[in-house]
Amino acid sequence: MEARPKGGCENGKLHKIGELARLANVSRRTIDYYTQLGLLNPQRSASGYRYYTEEDTVRLKLVELYKQEHLTLEEIRERLQFESQTTNDTQQATEKVQEIQALMCKLEEHLLELKPFLATLDEKQWKALTQSAARKGTTLFNLLAILFQVNPFV
Repeated sequence: MEARPKGGCENGKLHKIGELARLANVSRRTIDYYTQLGLLNPQRSASGYRYYTEEDTVRLKLVELYKQEHLTLEEIRERLQFESQTTNDTQQATEKVQEIQALMCKLEEHLLELKPFLATLDEKQWKALTQSAARKGTTLFNLLAILFQVNPFV
């Protein structure tokens, strides 16, 4: 029996072309054609068998839906590429925001650890420290303000 490639949908289920055709109620020939056009991108096993993920199943059903709306296959391909790029951009932005949030949490932890040491500073040391922190805090605040000004929904 052919070993299926690793990966796929969350539960690991990968479909051969016949299974996908049955699930989406289309012919195997249609799937071959869509694969040639780049509308579907199956995983390949070591011996060249094509395996389709649940994402491919959803994508195939979406292609069929767009066809019912009388879009050409080229228009469908462009729409799918746009949607895929938008999803990637959203994921990247989300990851960056999460990184910033993690850094802010780490900063808060460091500040709490620093608190006992602040009590030992004399007035001159305190003033120097607070002026430096204020400059850096202002810079951070300005960067955050710029970030939120970029968002047209805010």
